[in-house]
Formats: sequence, structure tokens, C-alpha cells
Amino acid sequence: MANCPHCNQMISRFNLEAMTSSAFLGQEWKTIAYVCPMCHKIISAQIDPIAIKTDTINPIKIDRI
Repeated sequence: MANCPHCNQMISRFNLEAMTSSAFLGQEWKTIAYVCPMCHKIISAQIDPIAIKTDTINPIKIDRI
């Protein structure tokens, strides 16, 4: 188990929250945030790997039909 860097409570799981991230030039990505279940602060975030996979594979499937 690990401790939350914000509240220092021991945590054995994260809450996941869906978000949208953007960069300069206005490009947006679906993002997931790992949130402490105790203090509800974000511990980490990343571009959603499932959304990346879906956005990559769906156009390929359409081209093959």
C-alpha cells in the first residue's frame, strides 16, 4: 500500500475520474485522473489508453468495410 502525497492516508485503491485535457493549439484528449478516495485530490493523470485504442482502431475498421 502507498500513502497519498496530499493527506498522507494509506490507500489501497484509487478512484478514477474521466476528464478532458487540452494543449496549445486547442487539441483535446480524453484523460483519466487517479484520485485519492480519502481527500479527493488528484494524485496522477494520463491520457485514457482505452480511448486512444478506440480512436486508433475504429477508423481502421471503417476503412476495411
